Amino acid sequence: MNDTDQQHPRSPYSDLIGYRVTRRDIGFCELELLVERKHLNRLNVPHGGSLASLIDTAAGIAVALVHGPDRIQPAVTLSLSLQFLGQAKIGDVLTTTGRRIGGGRTIAYGTAEIKTQDGRLVARGDGTFRYVTPRT
Repeated sequence: MNDTDQQHPRSPYSDLIGYRVTRRDIGFCELELLVERKHLNRLNVPHGGSLASLIDTAAGIAVALVHGPDRIQPAVTLSLSLQFLGQAKIGDVLTTTGRRIGGGRTIAYGTAEIKTQDGRLVARGDGTFRYVTPRT
C-alpha cells in the first residue's frame, strides 16, 4: 500500500477484514475490499457486519480528515444507520466511498456507500462521530 499506511495504521481488525484505503482527501475516503469466503454469511453473500465495518470505517476516516489528507483528527462512532440495498458475491471488488457531510468542533456527520466493480449499489449508511483527543 502507499503512504496511507503512515496516516491510517493497520489494525488487527482491518487486517482481519482485509480492506485497504485507496484514496483520501479533505473530508473524503475510499476503501476497497475483495470479497472472499471469510466475508460470506450462510446465504453466501457478504455478511452485514462486514458491510457495516466498511461503511463505519470509510465515513469515520472521512470525518477524521476534516483538516486534510495529512492531518488526522481522531474520532469515534456514536451512531451508525445502514441500509442494505443489493448483494455482492465472492470475487467482487467492493469500493466504499465515505464523505464528511457536516459537523463542528466536537461532533461530525459522515456518509458512505458501497458499490461493486460494475457500479451496483450494495449498501449505504450515515454515522455520527465525536472527535477525541488521542491518549498518550
